[in-house]
Amino acid sequence: MTDIFQFSAQSLLAWTASYAILEPASFYIIPMVSKGKTTQEYYSKFPFAILAFGDFIYSTFLFLVSQQVIGVIFKQVSPKTVIEWLQRFLTFVAVQWTGDLSYFALISQLKPTTKYIDFFQRYGKEATLGAPIGDSVYGLAWFILAQLTLTFSPIWLQTAAISLFLFGTLVVSY
Repeated sequence: MTDIFQFSAQSLLAWTASYAILEPASFYIIPMVSKGKTTQEYYSKFPFAILAFGDFIYSTFLFLVSQQVIGVIFKQVSPKTVIEWLQRFLTFVAVQWTGDLSYFALISQLKPTTKYIDFFQRYGKEATLGAPIGDSVYGLAWFILAQLTLTFSPIWLQTAAISLFLFGTLVVSY
């Protein structure tokens, strides 16, 4: 099995291409599913570029850290079964929860000097544990799509998906 959990140029490309596909859909789906006041604000008042690139940068940082943790725990052995794949995903979830809760603890200590800081302070208070739970569900969809992309999609198509996403983000953000 091609391994999304090991760092490589190909795994990072598949991760990014999957985000380019998933994020535009989530922009419409998440506000329909989640009725929290700050969630609605995030998807209606933030420019799409801020939302999309902020989520990508943060999530990709967690992805990269989790790849290293998974490499240590599982000794760089690729998963051979669905159970082994899920064990690695749950390791990502542990990294993601650590990141989410640490981020909220840190941002809660800052003065709300920017709209971004102010928003995430309010969001963390309102969403509580719903935020990391939602991130875990989104992460599962992202990892499944990334694994499928890595395994079955040609590199040129992955690159095309990213390019189209970047262009679309430019079009809707300016």
